[in-house]
Amino acid sequence: MANVSRKSRKDVQAQSTVEAIRMASASVLSTTTGLGYPVGSARGAGSMLEQHSETVSMSIAPLIFNVRDTLNSSEGLELLSIEWNLERTPGPGVLPEQLIVVGGSEGGVGSHVCVLCWERGVVDPFRIDQYVKVIAKKLGDIEAAVINNDLNYDLDGLSVIRRFADRLNSVLFVDMLDRRFQGTWDSLQVKDEQMAVEAIAKMSTYDDFTLVPPGLKIARRNSLEFRLPSSSKEDFLDQFQHRVLTPSAIEMLTKTVPETGQAILNELNTYAYAREEADVAEGTISVLKEYLKRDTVKLSDLQSIKKATGEFVGHLNDTVDSLESIVDQHSNSGKALTIAGHRDALLSDIDANHERFDGINGTLAHMLIVQIMKSIGRESFGVEDIRAWQLRSALSYAIAYAKRVAQYFAEELDHYLIASAARKAFFVALRDFRQETVQVGMDSTDLMLFEKFYAEVQSQLNASFSRKSYQGVQYHDFIQLMDTITREIIETFRHIDVWNLINFSDVADIARSEIQKRHAGQSSDGALMSDGNALMSLLNAFQNTVSDIIPDVADTILSKSLIRKMIEKIRSDGTGLGNELASAIESVGEKSQEWKREAVAWVEGFRDSVDPTQSTPVSLLALLQYIHELLDQVVSPSAMADRVKAEADAKEAVYQAKVNDWQFACKEIEKENVSIRQRNNRREELIAEATRQFEMEMSAFEQQVRDYQEKVEQRESLAASAAGAQVTLPALPLEPVRPSPLGPRVDKIRGNNPTELEKSFPPEPQPEPTLRYYTELRDLLYDKLSEMKEREKSMEETFARRVLRLQAEGMGAIGEIDINIGDDFLQHLMDSRIRTLGRLLPRISRVFLRNPKIPGLLYLVSYAYYKEGLTMSIGSTFLR
Repeated sequence: MANVSRKSRKDVQAQSTVEAIRMASASVLSTTTGLGYPVGSARGAGSMLEQHSETVSMSIAPLIFNVRDTLNSSEGLELLSIEWNLERTPGPGVLPEQLIVVGGSEGGVGSHVCVLCWERGVVDPFRIDQYVKVIAKKLGDIEAAVINNDLNYDLDGLSVIRRFADRLNSVLFVDMLDRRFQGTWDSLQVKDEQMAVEAIAKMSTYDDFTLVPPGLKIARRNSLEFRLPSSSKEDFLDQFQHRVLTPSAIEMLTKTVPETGQAILNELNTYAYAREEADVAEGTISVLKEYLKRDTVKLSDLQSIKKATGEFVGHLNDTVDSLESIVDQHSNSGKALTIAGHRDALLSDIDANHERFDGINGTLAHMLIVQIMKSIGRESFGVEDIRAWQLRSALSYAIAYAKRVAQYFAEELDHYLIASAARKAFFVALRDFRQETVQVGMDSTDLMLFEKFYAEVQSQLNASFSRKSYQGVQYHDFIQLMDTITREIIETFRHIDVWNLINFSDVADIARSEIQKRHAGQSSDGALMSDGNALMSLLNAFQNTVSDIIPDVADTILSKSLIRKMIEKIRSDGTGLGNELASAIESVGEKSQEWKREAVAWVEGFRDSVDPTQSTPVSLLALLQYIHELLDQVVSPSAMADRVKAEADAKEAVYQAKVNDWQFACKEIEKENVSIRQRNNRREELIAEATRQFEMEMSAFEQQVRDYQEKVEQRESLAASAAGAQVTLPALPLEPVRPSPLGPRVDKIRGNNPTELEKSFPPEPQPEPTLRYYTELRDLLYDKLSEMKEREKSMEETFARRVLRLQAEGMGAIGEIDINIGDDFLQHLMDSRIRTLGRLLPRISRVFLRNPKIPGLLYLVSYAYYKEGLTMSIGSTFLR
């Protein structure tokens, strides 16, 4: 590869191995006094670190306190030490090999020290832990003396404590350089094979080069397995009371601790450099801008600039070489002057040697002396006269840095111009893509997906450039660099899964946007109407449950106090774990109803899943595994939607059950009403039948009456016609009998078949008022999730096409790209050369923890690396 090279990094070394080791070492002490005031001190790793001692220590302290306080509150454990091994870029030079954090407390004063070691094994955590405890004890005694002597604590007392802390840290730093903390019997006996392994976790990882320094990132946890020790039941139950249990502690050890190394190194890297080197680089850049008569460079001018910068660096090398003899002569002169006087004397010597320092060489020489004396002036020499020989070491040190800057200046400028042009070209193309795509009124789902993809592509671009810099690869051809970066981005993009970038808060934000759109009122400020406010409150409540309540439930169930209480009850009463867990949860006080409802649901879920015939140890292990697995499930991106769906479905089920009961009751009533109607109809039919019968009888009766009257009239007529003659008259017909009246018949029927009233139906049940909010929120979330899955493919294809075009579009933007060779170039030098810790990548090695209530009990958290992954194991043992 003709146009690609590795950085030679033939850096000018410090004047001695001791000085090189000092630059590759640091000690940062942070203390919290008995009254809660923070005090700090930093030593080593360059003059700037010591000048900003308090700032550095106070920046690192919260990172360590986060680890310390989480482990203490969740498990009752003390942080003894954390160790990271430091990988470095190729090349010579002494760089730190190990980063160690050690904590200790004594007499109410808590202290911890963060050390950079130039060599692995120089600091043993057990030995330096004892020393940190001594420091804590001494600072506690000093604080007590301040209080007992009635000093004003804020004005004078803290100042005294800070001076002592600085002095004690200085002693610690020197002792570390003298290997006073190397190797102890304790550390030799603490080995992995001696530990009773309690848990093993496997994580997917990647190296994040978007950070400076780069750092290890945990992508996800793939598995978590808890183990039973090879011991009896009783021994195990005792051991279970002091093993690492809670999700907060596991999350801390599997994710936060491995990533904290980079965060600490970043804080150190901000100040861990020699101010002398930075001053020389800053001055050289200012002269370069004068020499080139420009502040910015276009890529089209690169070839002409290369020739000019080559000549400039030649002048710089000549000037530094010539200046060394001037400085040596002045150091041997014995002159007694102020710092400003020494500066003026050196400038006069330069002006007197106009043959060697003419033109640009003179300008460079003046600049170097001014910058060097500015650096020296920051030291505490005061305003009194000092002898020139007293400055010999400082001047020689500064000249060495000037040589160092001269050596890498041209190479770094070339690399900076090429890399900056390529980076800006890519980002101009990305910016144009964003302007084309993001429009006012864009759908919230599309906008979120676009932002996720856009941020990831932008991040990967930065990572690709940073990775090349970290690996020491330099490109001297702009097109070749862009081609390499493009291939990497295309390959990386193929493996991007947007669902790894989305969390449940993103889903909540989309839902909020949709609620705002649907339920905003007519006011100019877009205030929500009552339904919108109700939906927003419900959404916030669910998000709070997922983000706050659920993790607290998991931590509480697996807390030491609850586990200890259950074990004691199981031993004394012989009850089962499920019942004791339910009782323990009921006894937890000062928790909200939402918390208690969630906890009861978890307990019931565990009781349903566990085999009641299992032994207590196995059941406890099952509880541990169940809680961690359930927690992983319920905090996934779709967890909130699933939870809303579950509760909406439950409320719908309750309402549907009421509807079903109502419908069943109505059916039963209807059955009874059918019988009633049938009986009432039968009665009417009987009355109608009786009426018809009566009418028939009356009709027959009337006919009989007519027949009777006719016969009577015939008899009477016959009798009259006989006129006294003997005539046999027909017998007198029987008079017809009138049918019984209808009324009594009807009354009898009505008496035998009384009128029945139909039963009324119960009122139809109405859903509870919140049900419609639950169902609307459920449908909204699931609609948006479905929409995201549908749009994901389209957005992915859009980005894939654009990524393929990035290089071509970036090339088209070359003409409009200006590269700053002032502050931006200085920042590049700071990151690539001057701040040397930026060339390190911390990898977690091991963590030691201890239980203050059980002396001798030690926990070892060890880490092992495999391809794109990390395994963490937690074990414990008793020191003999």
